[in-house]
Amino acid sequence: VHPYAKLAFSILTAAYKVLKAQRDRDNKVNVLIIAMKETYESIWTAKWTWQHSKTLDSVWDKVSQVTMDCCNFILKYRKTKTFTLRVLRNAASKTDETIKKFEGQFQDIKTAFQALTAENIHLRECSTSRSACETDVALSVDVQINLNDMIYPRGANFDPKKACLPGTREHALRFLQKFAGGLALDHRTEANPCVLWIKGAAGTGKTFIAHRLVQLLSPLGKIGSSFFFNYRTQKDAPPHSLIPRITQDLASAYPAWKSALTSIIGKDRSLRYDTSILQQFQTLLFQPALAIYIPHPILFVIDGLDEAGDREGRSELIEVLTTRFHELPSNFRFVLFSRPECDIVDAFSGSPYHISLDMADLCSDDDQDIKRLVEYRFKPLKAKPENAGWLTDNALSHLVLKSGGLMVFAGTACDYIIIPVQGSTFAGRLKHILELDRVPKMDSLYSAILQANIGSDDQAMARFQAVMGRMVCLRDPLPYDAYLALDRHGEYQDATETTLPFMASILYGVQDRENPISPIHKSFTDFLIDQNRSLDYHISKPDHYSSLLRDCLSEMAKNLRFNICGIDSSYVVQDGVKPILSPQLRYACRFWAEHLVDIPYDSSIAANIKTFFGTSLLDWFQVLNYIGYDDPLYDLVALTIRWSQVNSRLITEVEACLRQTDDFQTTGGPHVYLSTLPYLNPTNWVHRQYRHLFHHLPVVTSDGQEKWHTEVHEQHADPPCCLAASRDNRLVASGSEDRTVRLWDAANGRRICKPLQSQHGSPSTLAFSPDGKRLICVTTKGIAYVWNTKSAKVIARKSVRSKYDLHGVLAFSPENSTLAYTDDTHCIGLWHWQTPEQDHHLYEGHTAYIRSLCFSPNAELLLSASDDKTIRVWDIRSGTALPLRGHTGAIRDAICSHDNARLFSADAHGTMRAWNLHSGQEIWRSQVHEMHRHPIDSLAASHDSQIVASGSRDCTVCLWDANDGRLIGQPLESRYGWPRTHSIGLWHWQTPEQDHHLCEGHTDEIRSLCFSPNAELLLSASADKTIRVWDIRSGDALPSRVIPINRESPYDHAFTAIFAESGNRIVSAQFSNHSIKVWDLDAEDPLKQRIDWPTDRDERLALSPNGRRLLSASKRGIQMWNMIDGQLSELGHTCHLEADHGDVCSASFSPDSCKIAVGFEDKTIQIWDVDTGKKFGAPLHSHYKARTLAFTPDGRKILAAPRADGIIRVWDI
Repeated sequence: VHPYAKLAFSILTAAYKVLKAQRDRDNKVNVLIIAMKETYESIWTAKWTWQHSKTLDSVWDKVSQVTMDCCNFILKYRKTKTFTLRVLRNAASKTDETIKKFEGQFQDIKTAFQALTAENIHLRECSTSRSACETDVALSVDVQINLNDMIYPRGANFDPKKACLPGTREHALRFLQKFAGGLALDHRTEANPCVLWIKGAAGTGKTFIAHRLVQLLSPLGKIGSSFFFNYRTQKDAPPHSLIPRITQDLASAYPAWKSALTSIIGKDRSLRYDTSILQQFQTLLFQPALAIYIPHPILFVIDGLDEAGDREGRSELIEVLTTRFHELPSNFRFVLFSRPECDIVDAFSGSPYHISLDMADLCSDDDQDIKRLVEYRFKPLKAKPENAGWLTDNALSHLVLKSGGLMVFAGTACDYIIIPVQGSTFAGRLKHILELDRVPKMDSLYSAILQANIGSDDQAMARFQAVMGRMVCLRDPLPYDAYLALDRHGEYQDATETTLPFMASILYGVQDRENPISPIHKSFTDFLIDQNRSLDYHISKPDHYSSLLRDCLSEMAKNLRFNICGIDSSYVVQDGVKPILSPQLRYACRFWAEHLVDIPYDSSIAANIKTFFGTSLLDWFQVLNYIGYDDPLYDLVALTIRWSQVNSRLITEVEACLRQTDDFQTTGGPHVYLSTLPYLNPTNWVHRQYRHLFHHLPVVTSDGQEKWHTEVHEQHADPPCCLAASRDNRLVASGSEDRTVRLWDAANGRRICKPLQSQHGSPSTLAFSPDGKRLICVTTKGIAYVWNTKSAKVIARKSVRSKYDLHGVLAFSPENSTLAYTDDTHCIGLWHWQTPEQDHHLYEGHTAYIRSLCFSPNAELLLSASDDKTIRVWDIRSGTALPLRGHTGAIRDAICSHDNARLFSADAHGTMRAWNLHSGQEIWRSQVHEMHRHPIDSLAASHDSQIVASGSRDCTVCLWDANDGRLIGQPLESRYGWPRTHSIGLWHWQTPEQDHHLCEGHTDEIRSLCFSPNAELLLSASADKTIRVWDIRSGDALPSRVIPINRESPYDHAFTAIFAESGNRIVSAQFSNHSIKVWDLDAEDPLKQRIDWPTDRDERLALSPNGRRLLSASKRGIQMWNMIDGQLSELGHTCHLEADHGDVCSASFSPDSCKIAVGFEDKTIQIWDVDTGKKFGAPLHSHYKARTLAFTPDGRKILAAPRADGIIRVWDI
């Protein structure tokens, strides 16, 4: 193609495009006019919603301004009449952008008024139901009040001082406001996703933008809630407090939401305290959102997700945010800020229901913000002529470049330069920053500031460590003056005064002493605790926890006292006196015990704790009451118990004090003394330690305090065996093995009449008549007496058992007016002792032993259950019986439901059945897979007749739905063990897919178990006079060797046995013949050695890891033995270890075979040096007996496991 032709074609093509663009532009102007017309039609349509409103002035201003600007634009556009001139005028202008802008503004106005119309329609439709709902709430004030009991965080609030500087981050804030309004963020993104996650590294200004966003939108009513996670307030604002805060904030703003929330919580009050975030979302957020309608967009700002806890602690919250929040209405808009931690990135990467944005992209058009910040901060200094020489525009531009785009770097550097510091100048500090590396990081800035202000002097560094170590370890930040007060308890009493004034550029609270000391940015704490980053300024937290704990104990010892706030009465409301308590004392009382878990055992601190308990325990409780400590005090004291190892008796009685005084939360602080001391037993340590200090306390004569006791000359000659109280609680009867029954005045313990004599056996059962004038007694020989309680005369006497059936069954009617009994002929007798003219009736029908009798609640029917596999329902008035058949085993028990409608029975096969009490029809039976494995011994029905419980010899209790027989939950297992089958179980806990094997073979109690060193064999010693060696490599775990101990003696058996010589030898201890024996597994005659030694039932054996030492320990003595070539010999002069602690519970060698630990019955543990035989330190005190002992692999700690509480205790030795 000819070049001129090509050029001409290009010109024509370009001209065509210009003309076409102008034609499209004219059409767009026409469309713009139509859009303006439709907008005003929408406004007119919604006039009934706004014509009486006085709050839309700013809206009308916006509408009129946009309309006038648009009209002026159209008039100016239309002035150019000819098409050609418009082409020339608009070809290079921004007309197209202007048209698009006006179209968007009118669309926003139209949408807003349409939403306003929809809102009012919805509100009118819901007005009736809402009024009814609000009426219901008004009638249920207790439920509304209970909303105040919901979880609500502290320390997660918006702080205007943390908002970014006005005029900065404007593009980012406009973007976020656009998202908050539910508008499309750009032409590629739809407006549907309601979750926006903004990620950015430390120092990029996420928190500043989050606070500024809340600051801008809150006055407009567009913020539904905000939450600012902070690593320092994790305890007060945990992840599970986010949703309760959101829903409570919405309840405060929207009455309809509050009504819906109240209705939901009213059905299940426990939801107020639920900590499951998934459950919270479903019930506290999702359900109310479905129940009500909020027509306008509402924004929720959540900052610091990475500070919501560690990875595990925040996992559930992250999961709910990424998988459930999109289910909320689309006008619920969520902006989330966090660092790009791996778990958070992974969660959001796998979720399609959100928008992700990097801080660098969000702030890409705000690159001048750091310059604005620097100019703003230096404006006062720059206005002074004397600063012109050093504070130049070039220097400030250099400082902006040094910031490297990090807003926090620029802010911290400005603070460092501007805040006056003694010994340096503004110009010098600016020069110091400008001389840093080309693009420094925050670590370089922190190091430079600390080097300039703290230096490297040893004394200055020690003071810096003391103050910063305290700041890092504090669980709740303290103000400047509290630091000064805590300094007085430490080594460096001027540490705060010589350190904190130089840290104002890095820490809050230095200049404003009302606020707590805390890092301006979390990166400073991260810097301090990372030695690779902070180098000489590193803070090792474990090194400072002990100092902080000592400071807390000293603060409490110095300032705790009775009535610390000086109030006139313990009954006044305490809110007004709370500020009297200093921050450092409140902190010490609140957190000192929790700091114990951060440090190893220290005997000096333990001694201080013992002194503290003896002088300030109740004063501590008083302050906890003032500050509103919510957790159980028992848990707090138990924490000190597990750590301090103080006298076990003292600790036990402090625990008893807490248990006897259920609630210390009273209206006044000193009232805690009234709530404690009067209720304690006079023998309790707390009572003895503190009662003499208070001379006007009341004496409580009930609720656990002994009211009276019998005098010696009035007591039974033998122990009492049964008791009964009259219905009016005025009389108490006691029956004794001395064949007497005595009556006592329940008020003062005075004996009422002479002893009531039983001539036929000791009393076994006692019961009063309803009016208390008669006492019924059944003796062990089957004679029933009825006594007059005033005259002590026998009114009636009846034999209710034959001499051949002393174990017959008895049952009293509900009013104790009738006694049912069985005899040896399987008959049932009724004795109406109140109406002696009526003969007693004998009911016949059972053919085997009768196991139980039970009256119906209305006393008209009597149930009997028998070994003949039947139940009989007897009509007491007619004597007829309704037999119930179906059980396949002997029936152990039968009871009635309290509504008099059903009968429940259980048999020896573990089967439960329910019957209609009147028709005898079976209602349900337990299924085979739900049955007890052993006979059922007892039944009980709930008072509402909805649940029935069965207790079995398999040591379980099952709960059943009384209506359909459905098993409720899992069987409840008794803590007192399993039936004795003399079996051994193997549990492969690392490979749970393998079933555990029960090794059966022993025929009597198994005394001890021991694994071989290679874990291939198991050794068991039993009271059946055998030692068995089990091969546990085979699936059947069959015994590979059975060693008989001594068939001649009926009492001789091994109380304990262990492997020795790498599993080739066995050492056992015999009680009957007082000997220690060595056995050879491979020999035909296994007994190789016998040493006569005074063993006992508490004998424990332990073999050293190197196989050279054997320990035998019992209350008769602790002996060390040499183990050489499978033979035992005495060790020498160190063979006998001195101890006087009673029975032995456990023994263990240290991994290096140099130490031996023995646990005793008196709850102590003693350690000896094996080579010297001397005690290694003082005895360790445990709260319970150490049934098992073990050293850690490094030998530095010892672990003890009791059976009583299941808690493993650890000592650093």
